[in-house]
Amino acid sequence: MPDPSPLLQAERFRLSGFLFGVLCAAMFGLAVGAVWMVPSMMFGRALPALVLPAGWVLGVVVRRWLRFRGVAGAFLAAGATLLAAAYTACLVAAATISGMMGIGLAQAMGDAGPAMLVELARLAQGPGDIVLALGGAVLAALVAWPLRTRGGRPR
Repeated sequence: MPDPSPLLQAERFRLSGFLFGVLCAAMFGLAVGAVWMVPSMMFGRALPALVLPAGWVLGVVVRRWLRFRGVAGAFLAAGATLLAAAYTACLVAAATISGMMGIGLAQAMGDAGPAMLVELARLAQGPGDIVLALGGAVLAALVAWPLRTRGGRPR
């Protein structure tokens, strides 16, 4: 009977690689959300349409840098895009509190806490914002999907 340990080690390695990819995709999603916050603060309001370029960027990042393709890459890119949209909504809620109270952004985030920021961000989302976020996630998934060349091999 063959020793199953090499098979188990290979499976563990793939699982650990995927979990590391999930962590990296989440970090890229948070980074894109923070960059997305800059124009939102410049205009003084949320800019939900920026989810489309954010989704495109995250799709490219997952496909080219993280090297996840197919279904796994599509799910990672879509999840990172939705995370970026949620994070930006929380940051906009914190900036609104900061402006209304006349305190710094970090103090507003600390005083409000994560639960309150998530709830305020959820209340601020309209149906159009949710549709845009889902559209950005679909765009990210499509961009992360491998392209076919003439030879039939994915790029």
